[in-house]
Amino acid sequence: MESIKGTCRCGQLSYELNSPPIYAAYCHCTECRQRNSSPCTSFIMGLTDSLTVSGKIDEYSEASGSGSTLDHHRCINCGTVIYMRVNRLNNIIAIPSATLLDEKYFQPVEHLWVQSKVAWLEIKDGLPQRPGPPKFPAGFLA
Repeated sequence: MESIKGTCRCGQLSYELNSPPIYAAYCHCTECRQRNSSPCTSFIMGLTDSLTVSGKIDEYSEASGSGSTLDHHRCINCGTVIYMRVNRLNNIIAIPSATLLDEKYFQPVEHLWVQSKVAWLEIKDGLPQRPGPPKFPAGFLA
């Protein structure tokens, strides 16, 4: 498999994921909407130990709606978050799809937290809509 590559807006920070994504979705939770100033966010998930990051990185943490904490890893220059560590998951990181250099790796399987979505957004792509967080296999949970 070829590696999945991405970068921040200014190009100072880049990453390579050397394993296939294990999950991809759209999130409509309040935290994602407010953090990104958008009606939803999109991401892929991969294995932490297959991620290589190059460049100078900053980190901040916040509580999530699922009762966990998220560690956001971002560029020290432009502030682009290039991955998040969901602390309730074992060896799994989330990568915002907008940072991917090749969009083909974003293959969403569902919409999450639709109970929190903005009222004016109509979802018409035919993907399943989950009212809350994804259902991960027990082995994924910390």
